[in-house]
Amino acid sequence: MPDILKIGMTERTPEARLSEANASDTWRPPTPYKIEFAKKVSNVSQKEKILHTLLENYTERIHPRREFFRVSPEEVRKFFDLMDGEMWEEIRKEEEEEDEDTSSHSAPQIKVSGVKGCRDMIKCFTHGQRIRHTIGNNHTWIGIYDSYKNGIIYDDNTYTLNKFAASHYETEKPERTSRVNAWKECECEVNGIWISTYCLHDN
Repeated sequence: MPDILKIGMTERTPEARLSEANASDTWRPPTPYKIEFAKKVSNVSQKEKILHTLLENYTERIHPRREFFRVSPEEVRKFFDLMDGEMWEEIRKEEEEEDEDTSSHSAPQIKVSGVKGCRDMIKCFTHGQRIRHTIGNNHTWIGIYDSYKNGIIYDDNTYTLNKFAASHYETEKPERTSRVNAWKECECEVNGIWISTYCLHDN
């Protein structure tokens, strides 16, 4: 809606929250939501409260208990620039670069063919699906995808796919310093068969 923004926080990915907001029948605008920008910050709930307080003082809050403000994206971006953290677009570019990394380091690569597939975990995996990463012949981590957290659960920790593979290397081969290419290296279980995560289709 012109000059009205919904400004909130999520502990999942912006894409997961966007998908949820557009699927809801409550507080949905006439046209689908889109993400103007997002930032990965620490103490996310505290940052949200501070940002809402600032916006209430400088702009109009449409409803006292809702996250809608009459403000332009450019004005809100100035507040975002004051917060420490990493902009969402920069994180996405970094993940794409990791995925396209063709470095010749000694990381084991699962041979795959075909066109690069799905790269959004919430679209690629189903709740409870097993995901594995293997180093060498006998070092395998098997995690479980949790759609509510949009992450892979392993040993009581929640990971993105890249972090899952990277943490496995940090544990098993801490001397290895190159970035991982998790979508090529990991596999997911489909109907009892392990397949590469590289060429998956959206669910």
